[in-house]
Order: sequence, then structure tokens, then C-alpha cells
Amino acid sequence: MKETGTFFLVVGPSGAGKDSLIDGARAILTSGYRFARRVITRPTGSPGEDHESVSDLEFAHRQEAGEFLVTWDAHDLRYGLPTALLDTLATGVHVIANGSRSVVAELAARLPRFTVVMVTAPHDVLAQRIAARGRESGEAVARRVARQAMPLPDGVRCITVSNDSTLEVGVARFVEALRQGAPSGTPPVSHLNLRAKIRGDALDEAAYVAVLRDAIAGRYTEAELTQFLIGATASLSDAEVVALARARTAFTPRIDWDEPLVVDKHSLGGVPGSRITLILVPIVAAYGLAMPKTSSRAITSAAGTADAMETVARVDLTQADVRRCVAQARACIAWNGRLNHSIVDDVMNAITRPLQLDSRRWSVASILSKKYTAGATHVMVDLPYGPQTKMASRADAEALGALFEQVGKGLGLHVRAIATDGSRPIGRGIGPALEVRDVMQVLDNNPAAPADLRAKALRFAGEIIAFDPRVGSAEQGLEIATRLLASGEAKAAFDQIAAAQGRHAAPVLPSALVHEIRAERAGRVASIEGVQVSGVARAAGAPRNAGAGLDLLCTIGAHVEVDQALYRIHAASPEALAAAVALACGEGADAIRIDPD
Repeated sequence: MKETGTFFLVVGPSGAGKDSLIDGARAILTSGYRFARRVITRPTGSPGEDHESVSDLEFAHRQEAGEFLVTWDAHDLRYGLPTALLDTLATGVHVIANGSRSVVAELAARLPRFTVVMVTAPHDVLAQRIAARGRESGEAVARRVARQAMPLPDGVRCITVSNDSTLEVGVARFVEALRQGAPSGTPPVSHLNLRAKIRGDALDEAAYVAVLRDAIAGRYTEAELTQFLIGATASLSDAEVVALARARTAFTPRIDWDEPLVVDKHSLGGVPGSRITLILVPIVAAYGLAMPKTSSRAITSAAGTADAMETVARVDLTQADVRRCVAQARACIAWNGRLNHSIVDDVMNAITRPLQLDSRRWSVASILSKKYTAGATHVMVDLPYGPQTKMASRADAEALGALFEQVGKGLGLHVRAIATDGSRPIGRGIGPALEVRDVMQVLDNNPAAPADLRAKALRFAGEIIAFDPRVGSAEQGLEIATRLLASGEAKAAFDQIAAAQGRHAAPVLPSALVHEIRAERAGRVASIEGVQVSGVARAAGAPRNAGAGLDLLCTIGAHVEVDQALYRIHAASPEALAAAVALACGEGADAIRIDPD
């Protein structure tokens, strides 16, 4: 008797690119696979997939007659997959269907061989793709991206495909998943390792490689991986973090720079503003060290480093672009989503984020494995601590810093981790263009430049320069960094980097649509709540609109008078301005707390 084919149900969030991947795979998998044509209550010729169009009445008649394997409703439409697909499966042909998470349990119960293909992409990529459709914008896009999908039922096999790069790369990943994704009916070879971690046993590098390889290939259910990650969160020794980091490097070839020193920097973030990377990278480049810096876009904050740099120049660089930039300017500041996004993280983040697992130790392995595969030899890590950051106290930050340095040593990297005060914003601007304004003031040696931003950038630049064995100490590195900034060499290096990446004809400027939030009483500024001011900046349109954000007009410890401006909102639109003002002035809003003198 011929073995039945596998039914692949393709699911994923809006903007993930499911239709494009299915279309690409259809042209490649011409034998042994059938791509299901859906029945939809949508007119023929509508944008999107080729489908069979029916009226609501006809759909209901077909459903009553048992002509559908499964049906679901979405976006005021009805969708159905024909029962005839069961005959196709019976011949041993695999079926690929674009579907919904809502029908996973029903299909899994009915089909002997069933696999979910989860198509994913980073949040910023999803937002860009949704906005490009022109059907939604602003907060509607943000709400759609932030929407949490329902979890898959226990026991359902799922393969994750990251569609974060070019269409060609995405199609290749998708086709490989379909070719390798049919369940075998027997546990994967690494199953004993996975069960051992669930019990709390320690795993070595080879065991982690085996588990991660099978997880990427979709050989574990979401429930099994959830148990595994809970076990790893509960018991992941320092030695295991090293083993995990080394195991992760097995899935990405390392870039060879043919340089004695290749430096990099990472921050755990959580501090509004603090755009020091755009200052320290040109300082380090002016000194002469190679610094191919890749950075993220914002997910929950008002700006990421890539968002800020993109107001000046291109950041969606290829590996060839990065090599050219380093050759021409000794550095770059590029978006990491196109260069070192990890499919391991796609699989694991889909589980850890909804469960809100404390994955800091797992993150150390993730961060440093990426730095290693990117070719770095020396890495500086900024660990902000404070009530609104990822680490509550200096002791927490220093303990994690020690782990960063130990894991780095296990990978053959020189890592220096520094705990920094994250209790207040750094700089004045919060939002891409406003933060770049602060950066340019520092690089231009403008007396109005934020002193705290300048000081932190110089400190970290000095520490990085001190990686050079010819520099005797961090203090000497700071002297060199200060001289390079004061002389204008750092600004010239920034201009070279921007030109090499592809400088925009005109930079993005802060929006002219503004509203000032003023003090209701006189007193001393006691605190500036980072989460709240970032929330106001995001409501104003940041980071999707690079000119939106918030401009701080006071500092902690300063005296303010009644009706004195505390901060200025720059908004993307009148609607966004109204939303930001409502958030800033709403009940319980206390972004800037003023105590009596």
C-alpha cells in the first residue's frame, strides 16, 4: 500500500510573505507536490492568489454538502480547502496549502501525516511589508505586527522558515523545508538529548548541535521545544552557555576579514536615546580599527540604531556591501536583519517571547555566536541597569558581564562587558531623527551637544581603542578618542561611512508638527520614566516615521517653573499628535516626576 503524502499547512503573520514563497515553490516543485487552490468568497480577479471565487450562498451549500476538508473565516471572507485533497494525499503526493492557525487542530486530528510550516520575519520587516501594501498605516500597522498568534496544539509538528532576506533566499528555505519536512513517524536522533535537558541534565556542545538541527528541521513539536526551553531556562550552567554558543556557530559560516583586530559592540538596551554607536563607530574608524557594525531596528522602543542611521544613509547592506564599506571607510553601521539574522532565534523566540521566559543566559549565547560568525575578534558589551532595564541592579549587570566574558573566551573572542547606569535617558532626542540630531551635535563639537551622550560615547570608544595592544590602557584610549572627536576626524569618518553605505540626498529631519508638555507645578525634576517617554514617542509615530519622537527639554535634578516646557512631541500626523498628547496627559501619566524643592 502506498504511503500517504504529507499535508503542509503554511501559516504566519501578515507581512511574512507566505503567498510569495508558495508561488516561488510552485515553479520549483513540479513533481510529487500539489499546491492547493482555495475556495474564497472573494471576487475573481481580486489582488492576491489565484483562487476559486464563490458567493456566500454557494460556499454555504458546498459546506453543507461536505465538499470542504476544512473551512475558516477571516477579514469578512470565508475560506475553504476542498475534500478532494484527501484523494491527492492517498496517492502519496504531498499537499501545500495556505491556511490559518485556527484549523490546525482539526487538520492534525484528521490527517495521518501533517506538518505546519511557520513563515516568520522580524517585526520591523513585517511592518515595512504591511505598510507597503498601502491598506494600513501608523498605529494600525503596529497593532497588526504586535498581535499575538494563538499557540499551536500540543503534538503538532512545525517547521519554521525565516523570510527575512531576499525572495530568492526565502523561496530556497521554504522549498528545503518542504523537501525535508515530512514526519518520519520515529523520534529524531537527538530526542534523548532533549529529554535529558527537560530533566535538568547538562548537555555538551554536540548534544546542543543535534537538538538545534532537529528543531530547525521541524522534527520537534512546539510543546516539546517549550519543555526544552523551560528546562534550559531553569538549569543552564555557565559551561552550557559556552557549549550552546559554540553549537550555534555550527549553523552559519564565519566571515574571514583578514584583519588582526575586528571590533564590535553590543548593548542590552532599555535606555531611551543613548545613540552612542553612531558616535563611537566613526571615532574607532578614524583611529583605524575595522568595525563592521550590525545593529537592530526597534521592536518596542522608539528607535533602534539601524532606524537612526537610516535617516542618513542606507542600512540594508549585503555582505559584499559591508566588505566594501570596511575597505573604503574602515566601518559601517548596517541593519543586522539582512546579514546575521538567525533561524535558530526564529524557532526559539516564537516560544520564549509569549511565555515571557527569562532567557538572558540563552541570549548571551545568541549574541556572542552572532558576533563570532560575523568575524569579530574583540567585542565591547554595554549592560545598562536600572528599574526599567533588563537588569535591576549593578550586581545583576556585573554577573551577566562576567558570563559574557567567560562565554567569549570559550569562543576565542576577547569580550569586555561594562555595567552602566540605565536609570535615565541619554541625550535629549527620543526617535530616529531626533537622536541623530544629538549625534551630529556631538560629532560637530557643538557646545549645545548633550554632555551625557558625548561622555558615554567617548568612554566606550576609548575602551574599544584600548583593545589595540599598542594602546596601554582604557585611559589612553579615552585620550585618543577625545582627540579624534575634537579634531573633526571622527566627523570626517562618519561622512565617509555614510557615503560608502549610500548617503541620502537629504537627511530625515524632526517633524515640524509639535506640541509641548508643560510643568503643572514648580519643583525639581526627580525622575524621567523611560518606558513612558518612549511610549509617547511611539504614539507620535516613531520609529515608523523617522521624524517623529520626543525632545526632552529638562534634565533630572533641574529646577522647573510652573508652565515651563518639559518636553516637545514631534508627530507624524495630526492624528498621531493627538494620540501622543492624550497618552502624555492621560490619567496616571507621570513621564516626568516633579518633586517640591
